[in-house]
Amino acid sequence: MIKTKLFILALLFQLCFTLGLGTVVSYGNTRDRAPSGLMVWGEDLTGLNRAQVSALIREKLPTAVTYEGQVYPLKWDKTYAEIELWLDRVYPVTTGSWFEDVLQNLARPSDVTSFGSISLNQAEIFEQLQAFSLKINQPVRSATISFADGQLKKSDGAAGKELDIEATWLKISQEPQQKQVEASVNVIPAKPSTSDINKIVNNLGDYTTYFNPLDKLRTNNVRLAALALNNRLIPPGDVFSFNEVVGERTEASGYSPSVVFVNQSMIKDIGGGICQDSSTLYQAVLQANLAIEERHSHSLAVSYVRRGQDATVAYGILDFRFRNNTKGYLLISARIGPNWLRIRLFGVADEKHPELRKPEGYPIGPESWDKDPK
Repeated sequence: MIKTKLFILALLFQLCFTLGLGTVVSYGNTRDRAPSGLMVWGEDLTGLNRAQVSALIREKLPTAVTYEGQVYPLKWDKTYAEIELWLDRVYPVTTGSWFEDVLQNLARPSDVTSFGSISLNQAEIFEQLQAFSLKINQPVRSATISFADGQLKKSDGAAGKELDIEATWLKISQEPQQKQVEASVNVIPAKPSTSDINKIVNNLGDYTTYFNPLDKLRTNNVRLAALALNNRLIPPGDVFSFNEVVGERTEASGYSPSVVFVNQSMIKDIGGGICQDSSTLYQAVLQANLAIEERHSHSLAVSYVRRGQDATVAYGILDFRFRNNTKGYLLISARIGPNWLRIRLFGVADEKHPELRKPEGYPIGPESWDKDPK
């Protein structure tokens, strides 16, 4: 009986020794080796040590963003730190206690470990892409047009560029094995473009009205409104608002008190006289066959256009509005002489909006396109 117990104890001792030796051997062989099934972007790293895996992961990260031959190096300091924290979970960290190290090694997960459990540091890359954008981005330069010295003067426009930070980040994060990633850059078209401006060649409206230059305060108001209208460009389809463009008529903005019509009576108010600007513009709009959205007549007849052919305005109450229903941009030219106001509309002629044959006005118009009223 005693011999049997001793035999059993001997067997147990041998078993424990064998298991312990196997554990030691296993610990020695695997403590600094990647567990079976460790994958990084589809590559099996089973058996590699920590330094090898760390170096390989870093090697797979893109080194730069490129655009039009320029190279913008990427820094991965925060991502490197996160990689090391992840590797701490993959590899057993030496505690200084042999027994604890053995137990920790035994406790390592034996299933497939994926690099998907760690992500690239987005904030780190966004900050760098934001800095790159300062070098890549280019502002839009709209084409311009104005009427001066008897001719249309034009300047070319240029499209803008803007680094798409989100799209570039997705390229970096989804295609990490590319050493250099081409930046995603959005092209912002110029509005109006050079092509849009070059189409503006036709006279669609040209109307002249006259005023008494001795009425200095009223003349000042007519001049200020004309300055606000001059060289105003209206995109196709847009609605033009006289009140919105000219703005509120106040003493602070330079307007003077002059006669206005209110309820079939004449009173003085700030900005009196600018209805000559809105009425002259209305006549040019009629010539161009544009769509009228809002128009009101005075309560009394005015002297600068035929009866019923005026367009009164009162800021916040009455407006003159029309829609640019042509196929292109529309340019307003508003010029003022010693006793005359001439408003022209330049645009793209078509069957509905034919080119005007000759300038008109009340009571008379200019002799020709090239000559101002006398």
